Amino acid sequence: MHFRNREGFPDWNIPEDHVTRRTVGLSAMVRLKDEETWIAACLASILPWFDEIVCVIQPCTDATEQVIRTFDDPRIVVAPYPFDSHPMGPGHDACPADSVYASAYYYNWALAKTTRTHVCKWDGDMVAMDWLGGRMRGLIGGGTDRISFHGINIVSDDLRYVGRAARCPTDGVYRVTPETYYEQGPITQQSCGIGEGYVLKRPAFLHFKWARKPLASATKQWPKGWETMPHFQAFLKQREPARFYTGEYPSAVKPLVTLAPA
Repeated sequence: MHFRNREGFPDWNIPEDHVTRRTVGLSAMVRLKDEETWIAACLASILPWFDEIVCVIQPCTDATEQVIRTFDDPRIVVAPYPFDSHPMGPGHDACPADSVYASAYYYNWALAKTTRTHVCKWDGDMVAMDWLGGRMRGLIGGGTDRISFHGINIVSDDLRYVGRAARCPTDGVYRVTPETYYEQGPITQQSCGIGEGYVLKRPAFLHFKWARKPLASATKQWPKGWETMPHFQAFLKQREPARFYTGEYPSAVKPLVTLAPA
């Protein structure tokens, strides 16, 4: 874990005491870049049950921040991060982990902006099921420090189909300790020191990465020339519809499904 960046930007160093100064509660760590399409539904689905939602925003070309600020809720904290991360995919770990351009450094900086004992890494295109908040708060209140869960990848414009890779994993909820951090992996960043813990079997959210237009909004963190790379060609197949979705929809997206063409 690096607390200082190699570029020498003191305002973007990571405070080493961020673990010890936390208060009891649950934070959402939301890293954002060009998430205008789904951020409103995302926040509406999680705002009722987080103690704070820290939105760490990289340079955007859309109205992501403006949409966030329409909520006007003190639990939502906007933290600009003015550096774009090194692209995901093969060669990801070529970027030094102590660089402000490393995704691991970005994640660690975002983690340090949260202030509660328990943190949940959330994405701007994830919309929580209505029951998830109560379930997580109950487990944490009962002494559970680690909760694992997954979501479902919805891929079609009408929000009615699941992609080839139906299951969408995520880090879930974890108690922040000195061993909790992110490191540079060969393809993307990797979490350390969180384990598996209590596992929720039901899908906890719907993931709309592949239900966004244009396609460039979902591939914004991929390197130039990704179209010719086998890794990304295989990954892109996840957006192909595989079956009709028969599960539940969060209240935040039900109106969109109702209005979608059959």
